[in-house]
Parts: sequence; C-alpha cells; structure tokens
Amino acid sequence: MSIATLDHDVQPVAPAVPPLTAFDRCDASAVVGGPNGTSARGACNAQAYVRAVLPSGQDLVFCAHHGRKHEAALAAAGATIRDETDTIDA
Repeated sequence: MSIATLDHDVQPVAPAVPPLTAFDRCDASAVVGGPNGTSARGACNAQAYVRAVLPSGQDLVFCAHHGRKHEAALAAAGATIRDETDTIDA
C-alpha cells in the first residue's frame, strides 16, 4: 500500500495490524511444520500475543515464546509486528 502526495512522490505505508483477542491461537506450526513434513495451523495452541503481517498481507499470530523465536526472521521478511506481550502480566 502506498500514499501518493501532491508532488507525485510515493511513500510506503505499513499495513494495519489488528489487535489480538483471547481467541487468537499461536500459528507456530505453520512456520516450523508438523511431524512427517506436514503442517497444521495452531498446533502450539497457546494464546497469541504477537501478530505479524507480511508484505503479502498474510497474517500470522504467535504466543510470546514463538513470537520471540521468530521475530528476527519475520522482521527480515519485512513483516509489520504488533507485540502485546506486555499485557501478559497486566
């Protein structure tokens, strides 16, 4: 997504990252794969506290543990990350 200004410059805009809910569950298996080379979303099944939106628009959510584990790779891939781990102890 871009915003064009009046002088026709184009500036990138970070995609909106929606807040997480108690119903969002960790997608770690979608990233690391399941047994026998299969993959299944949500195998970790812990409550998600980190949401990453990739440049393609794909949305992944992670528990605090898997969010920390994959944060560098997600950032390198250009993901916009919303980290709500500070709400765990709140």
